[in-house]
Order: sequence, then structure tokens, then C-alpha cells
Amino acid sequence: MGDSRNPVFNDVPTAVVGLTGLIAVCGVASELLTPFRDFAFEWGAFFPVYAFDRPGAAPAIAPWFLHVFVHGSWMHLIMNALGLLAFGAASARPFGHGLKASAGFLLFFFVCALAGVFAQYLVEPDSQIPMVGASTGISGCFAAAGWARGGLRGMLSLALPWLLINIVLALAGTQMWIAIAWAAHIGGLVAGAILYPVFLAVFRTKDHPRV
Repeated sequence: MGDSRNPVFNDVPTAVVGLTGLIAVCGVASELLTPFRDFAFEWGAFFPVYAFDRPGAAPAIAPWFLHVFVHGSWMHLIMNALGLLAFGAASARPFGHGLKASAGFLLFFFVCALAGVFAQYLVEPDSQIPMVGASTGISGCFAAAGWARGGLRGMLSLALPWLLINIVLALAGTQMWIAIAWAAHIGGLVAGAILYPVFLAVFRTKDHPRV
């Protein structure tokens, strides 16, 4: 049996396996198939400047959620897949088993992703740099895994280092060789830190003890 106190790759809940698998399939298809890459980018890449009025066929709301299925490179995809398997599993286990538990975790993940997109928009509303990747939702899972591991103190032990890293990235600004959506990370992290106990209280199944 896996130890729910630690974000390790054991006893991975079905919802996490399914979500990671779908993200991986989309990422691999994007890397290997140019038409799919173009389609995924059109529907999933979030441009803050087009947050509410997006040109093209995709509705403006689509990238707010679908950005988690689009990645910029193999390394970006692999890192996020591993992060989701580890921290997503740790945060999903306390929900328990069954459809209600899976729905609770997935809803939590996408609410954190939505919060990350909104934070990115608030910080850079006129930016034309696309934001992609599942790290908005995974950032929420950092905080959630901490809650699962050791309550408030556990949450702070995981959330604060990630918060500080992204503050450093923000201060580095244009000195970075690649654009990193630090505001989106922080938005997802804050949402996870605040909302995880609420989601757990609502969606935890009766077969699983409290954490």
C-alpha cells in the first residue's frame, strides 16, 4: 500500500493515471504530428491579450482549461507528467475511491488550472506570449500534497519553496532564457492551498479516513 504522506509513485489513483495519460497522448501527438500540434495550439495556447476575444475557430474560453494538454517540448511534457504522477497522486489519494472521489480531484485540478490562467492574465493582460502546460494545476497539487502529508505545516513545507522559486523567476524577468509563467504557477498554488481542504470535505468518500 502507498503512504499518503509522501508524494511518491505508488498506488496512483485512477483519475491521476487517466489525466496524465491523456496529457501524455496529446503531448506525444503534438510532437510527432504537425496537424495535431497546430490544432492543439489553436485550442489550448492561452494568450492573455486574447483572453476574452480570441481570433480563429476556438472559443476564448477553451485555452483557460485546455492549456494543460499542450506543452512546448518533450522536456516540458516529461517534467509535468512526472510532477502530476507524484504530487497529483499524493493529493488524490485522500479523496478515496470511486466516481465521486475521482470527480473531486479532477475538479480541484482544473479549478487550480483556471486560477493559474487568471493570475497570468491579471499580471500580463496585454501579453502576446502563449502560455501552455499542466503546471498551473500541478502547482495546486503541490499545496494539496502538503495538506495530505501533514496538514497546514505540511502544506507550507511544500508550497513555500515553490512560491519562493517563482518569486525569484519573476524578479529574474527578461534575464531568463525562456519565458516562464511564474504568475500562473503562483495562482494555481494559492488556489490549491486555500481550496484543497474544501474540496476534500465535499468529495472525500466515506471509505477513506480524514487526513
